[in-house]
Amino acid sequence: MIRSKLGLLGLCTLVFGLMAMSASSAQAALSWLIWNTLGENPKELKAPVIGETDNTDLTLLTKVLGVMLSATCTNFQFVGLNLEAGGTLTTGFKVKYTGCGLYEGAALGKLRCKISSLGQESGTIESNALKGSLALHTLTGGGTEVLAKIEPEAAGPLITILADEECALFESLPVYGVVYLKDCEGRALTNSIKHLIEQGPLTSLYTLSDTKEHLETSLIGSLKALLGGFDVGGHLWAAMDA
Repeated sequence: MIRSKLGLLGLCTLVFGLMAMSASSAQAALSWLIWNTLGENPKELKAPVIGETDNTDLTLLTKVLGVMLSATCTNFQFVGLNLEAGGTLTTGFKVKYTGCGLYEGAALGKLRCKISSLGQESGTIESNALKGSLALHTLTGGGTEVLAKIEPEAAGPLITILADEECALFESLPVYGVVYLKDCEGRALTNSIKHLIEQGPLTSLYTLSDTKEHLETSLIGSLKALLGGFDVGGHLWAAMDA
């Protein structure tokens, strides 16, 4: 995974170690645990999640009409996102991206056009309502890892990107599928103040329609997730798989 940019959905738009599981496996009891500043008294509490960029841009890489494009943003924020009971995330949360533009190629190059989403100013894109939960992914060599599964709250795209008249390739670009996020440092089950996350295995994304070309869609980059609403210094938190 190249960490020069972070996908438009966070997201690498969002959170924490999570995982999807093979259909033949049994789902473990997954949860979020939060410790106090001394690393004591772990509890399963509702807690707001805030995000920080990892000194990278956030990029959705896709191909439209044979042209490789990168929808790249300079910043993001979670909207209405909390850790919830039972290893879930708040149903209906969103991710908002700012400083966004559409570029040709897999890296920042020629600016193709300005982009936005419905109701947002130019350069700002907000996802549709999302939901999420922890899941287990069975590894090829044995063992499991914990990922965060992010999908639309209702049937439809994760996000819809609108382009100005200079784009020519499209006016509206819906992004469909499901995103699995992993802890980049393998610390999903380790209590930490911040978790560094990126796109994980089992992610399946496409734009416009589910064709071979559009299956080249991916999120590039990483971001930091931490808890808000607590005293200065933050709280330690992690995913738990039992």
